[in-house]
Amino acid sequence: MEAYKIWAIVSLLIYFAALLVMSLWKTKNETKEDFFLAGRNFPHWALALTFVASWFGGNSALISIDQAFEEGISAWWIIGSPSVLAVLALMIFAKAIRRVGSMSQSGIMEKRYNKTSGALLSVLIVWYMITWGASQMVAISNFFSSIFGISYGLTLVICVAICIVYATIGGFRAVVFTEMLQFGFIILGLLITLGAALYFSNGFDAIKAAAVAKEKTEYFNFFAHFGKNFLFLFSFGLAWVIDAAAWQRVSAAKSPTEARKISFATMIYFIPIYFLVVIIGVAAGAIFTELPEGGIVSSLVKDYLHPFLGAIVLVGIGAAIMSTITTTMNAGSLYMTELYRTHFNKNASEKQLVRFGMLGTIIISVFGMIIAVRIPDALWVLWMSSDILAAGLFVPLIFGFFWRRGTSTGALASIIFGCGFVLYNFFIDLGFNLPSFWPGDARRILIGVAIGFSAYFIGSFLSKPEYAKADKFMEETQFLKRTKDQSDDQMINL
Repeated sequence: MEAYKIWAIVSLLIYFAALLVMSLWKTKNETKEDFFLAGRNFPHWALALTFVASWFGGNSALISIDQAFEEGISAWWIIGSPSVLAVLALMIFAKAIRRVGSMSQSGIMEKRYNKTSGALLSVLIVWYMITWGASQMVAISNFFSSIFGISYGLTLVICVAICIVYATIGGFRAVVFTEMLQFGFIILGLLITLGAALYFSNGFDAIKAAAVAKEKTEYFNFFAHFGKNFLFLFSFGLAWVIDAAAWQRVSAAKSPTEARKISFATMIYFIPIYFLVVIIGVAAGAIFTELPEGGIVSSLVKDYLHPFLGAIVLVGIGAAIMSTITTTMNAGSLYMTELYRTHFNKNASEKQLVRFGMLGTIIISVFGMIIAVRIPDALWVLWMSSDILAAGLFVPLIFGFFWRRGTSTGALASIIFGCGFVLYNFFIDLGFNLPSFWPGDARRILIGVAIGFSAYFIGSFLSKPEYAKADKFMEETQFLKRTKDQSDDQMINL
């Protein structure tokens, strides 16, 4: 067996053992709030670290590097730009989200609109978490199977089983503890990969010469391919502003002020990390003439790095992906538990809800694995899941904070028509012979968002106003009051 495989196996076993120990440490899951929000006891810096670790998954660590190798520095727009945009928007809404006090977005929708809209949101969030988790499962299975030479399916089962164990045992508390550890490995692994890419590329002149030889004239143009990249920014950005895992971390803050600090700290972490992966991909352009089978990172580990350093990179990349997988498990099971409590067992005890949350974690994982086997394309699966949020949930959820005329009918119409359009296209992509009168590529998300936006406003204007409910919600969130106060302060300063 090659030396790098021995180092990698030993390192991964030690790492997985550490995850299990941390998931059992100080485990306290007596109530639903303990299991899904860790009792709201973590400081903002810890939640910010887990925010980064959960979002910076396989698509960021692997796909962005490979995309940068192919397209140059403009690849930053694919994953980096929507992540920064989403965090900036969350900085605006963080305090209002925390003031509501709900554990989930479904609770917010119920307070602002009605139970039906909350239930529909829960169903779609569960679907989103399953597909988002599936995209990460694809990434980690492709990565490790290329490293160890074992089958994609076996790798998928092993990695997901490990995630299930510590996410089920420890709940959100275990997710936070393990993601803090994973964040350190992510950064260390990226720095080692960056050093290797820069060293073996022989410097900027060699990188530039390689780009010229490959006739990639826009390799160093930050705004190249902007038409296509804008669709990533638009689709991912709108979806990630209302990402349920992100809102879960904001809701887990000790106070509204701490909630906003989470968003700010996350943005500070995100900006350099996403540029880091782009630099790695660009530097690799002088090492490889074409994209290696298994990806850039896999080839650097096997063929260029010392086995010990390669093992650290493997753990770092694995940490990035597994942290996101466990986040989707925990967040998805939260919404399944909300559906169970609201519509099937209103008198469920806290212990029953915790047990159902554990079961939900397993269910989310199984369905994610099915999709990962059926559609082994991580970026495509991620895009599909993001479109659902962008087209159907963004408008009613965000506009509910400040548009008083928005009604339950409008919210339901937006969810049904916006998400219905995305799901219809999903079945077309799966091979169903259905009629289509719009572009079959990424541009259709523009149509989906327009449909969801129009349905919300038309449905709201055609239905009876719900001012009393809207005023009560807005008074609770204090969003408009806070915005007005900030504007007044800025005018005074001017």
